Amino acid sequence: RQSGYVLYVEGSTDVAILRALADRLDHPAATIWDERVNSYAVRNDAPQQDLIAELARAEGGVELKPREHFNALRGLIPQLMGLAILDSDGRPRPEVRDDGLPMHYWRRYEIENYFVTPRVLRRFAELHIVERGNVGLFEHNEMAAIDEVLAETLRTLVFDGDDAAFQTWSRAEGDAADLIWEAKTERRKLSSVAEDFFRRLSKRLERPMLLTKGELHRLIPHIQPAPAAAEEVRAVLDLLVPLFGA
Repeated sequence: RQSGYVLYVEGSTDVAILRALADRLDHPAATIWDERVNSYAVRNDAPQQDLIAELARAEGGVELKPREHFNALRGLIPQLMGLAILDSDGRPRPEVRDDGLPMHYWRRYEIENYFVTPRVLRRFAELHIVERGNVGLFEHNEMAAIDEVLAETLRTLVFDGDDAAFQTWSRAEGDAADLIWEAKTERRKLSSVAEDFFRRLSKRLERPMLLTKGELHRLIPHIQPAPAAAEEVRAVLDLLVPLFGA
C-alpha cells in the first residue's frame, strides 16, 4: 500500500543489478530510484511437484506465479501497479504489455548476460590484484593465472570443450569476436560462468573468491555497453520510471 507497486524479478540480486545498470548508463531511473524497492522474487516459480511447493503456495510464498500473486494483491489494492522483469532461460518468450502487469523477458538468457564478458571478468580480477599490492614477479604470475583460468573456464563452459571453436573466437577481433561471443552465449547462463571463473581463480591463487554470484553487480562499473545491449537495457529501465515516479 505504501509503495503502490510490486516489481517482480528472478531474485533479490536482480534489483542490485538493475540499480547498477541504471547508474552505469546514466538512466533517469537512477535519479528517482526507490531505495526500498518493493520487489518479489520468483526464482522458485516451479511446478508444484512436492509438499514444500504446495505449502509455499498455501502460505503465499515465492511459488506463486507473478500473475497470480499480482491479481491477489490487486483485489485488495485496486490501484496497485506492477512490473515483471524476468529471465528468458534461453527460450523465446513473448513480451506481455498489460495495463496492470507488463512482463518483460530478457532476450538473452538472463540479466547477467548483458554485462558478464571475458573483458569485464579479466578487468575486475586484474584490478583486485593491483589493489592488493602485488608487484613485480608476483603480479606477473597472477596476471598469467587470470588469463589461464579464464581461458579454461570459457573453453569448458562456453565452447563445450571445442578448442578449435575457442581458438577461432580468441583470434577474432572487434565486431567479429563480439558476434561469436553473443551467438555462443545467448542461451547460456553467464552468471554460472562468472561464478565458476572466480571459484577456479580462487583455487588457483589459494585466496578467497573475489566475487560470489550475489555480488556480480560489482562488475557493472567496468563494462563498456555495446549499443544493441544498451538499447534493450535502457528500454527495460524505462519501464521502472512510472513505478518509482508514481
